[in-house]
Amino acid sequence: MHKALDVIGLPIICLQTGETIGSVRDILCDLEWHVLGIVLSESNWFQSGTFIPVEHIHAVGEDFLTVAGKDTISSLQQIAEATVGLVCGKNKLKGKSVITEDGKFLGKIEDVYFSTNWEKLVAYELSNGWIADVTSGRKRLSAPASLVFGEENLIVPNSIRMQA
Repeated sequence: MHKALDVIGLPIICLQTGETIGSVRDILCDLEWHVLGIVLSESNWFQSGTFIPVEHIHAVGEDFLTVAGKDTISSLQQIAEATVGLVCGKNKLKGKSVITEDGKFLGKIEDVYFSTNWEKLVAYELSNGWIADVTSGRKRLSAPASLVFGEENLIVPNSIRMQA
């Protein structure tokens, strides 16, 4: 598994020219947790933002992310509104509280894990505050197939299991 925060910030290298074309700002998923691509620039009042679809990513390495060419860059307007990122956008995951259906607080999302082939988000890394992080470490929670995605909270099934 790969952690999102290990990739966010990596320089993006074009394999055709050797040029650095930007850096990874975020990783976008659909509501079923399939990876859609990476964000190069966020939308604002004057720009629609840019991203690279996952099918155009050549490799995600320790030091760089590589793409075939500059022509792989697309407008964020080309993807659906129903997207989720870790740190950017209206539907960002970082900082959301994770709560079970019966009202148990599991922690706040600090990072997410992706499958080894970068196809899907598979788990969340949860924190219960920096003191708990230091004394007992962060917990990992497998991404459930069904959940309620709210503005401030993720509601997960009671049957979900935490991992140390």
